[in-house]
Amino acid sequence: MWSRYLEKAKEMGALEALVISPAAVVTAPWVRHKCQFGCDHYGKSLCCPPRTPTWKETQEILDSFSVAFLIHNTGWNTTEIVRTVSGMLFSAGYYKTIAFGSGPCRLCKKCTLDDCPHRDITIPSMEACGIDVFATARGLGLPIHVLENINDPHNCYGLVLVE
Repeated sequence: MWSRYLEKAKEMGALEALVISPAAVVTAPWVRHKCQFGCDHYGKSLCCPPRTPTWKETQEILDSFSVAFLIHNTGWNTTEIVRTVSGMLFSAGYYKTIAFGSGPCRLCKKCTLDDCPHRDITIPSMEACGIDVFATARGLGLPIHVLENINDPHNCYGLVLVE
């Protein structure tokens, strides 16, 4: 049933595209704190805290879905992949779909914080919404590690919720 969407993710470069239970996605209050006190993008984008859902709000969103796609990739185009898959699902009649990307929004050099010219395609990252990506990936037996250098090859994850 979902193979068309999983294959599209792989065509776009995903290493893996899995159907998982939204219950496998871990949220935690410390994740947004890490954004606030560990990321230089905090407060500089509409897709970053404090303008994104809290971990509790994200957990409530997760609880209202029965299917999730976890997209595993090694590049920053993970957000583009989940945006595309979510759009395909919506166009196919799955009106209840939400996407979460990886890392900060990269659509503009500097966010206006007022009137986003890309509001129709922007999506927040998993981390920005309080999702513990490390615990989620590791709980599913997927690779993830702390980066010593942001330019090093790394494992990125994106999430699409669908009902």
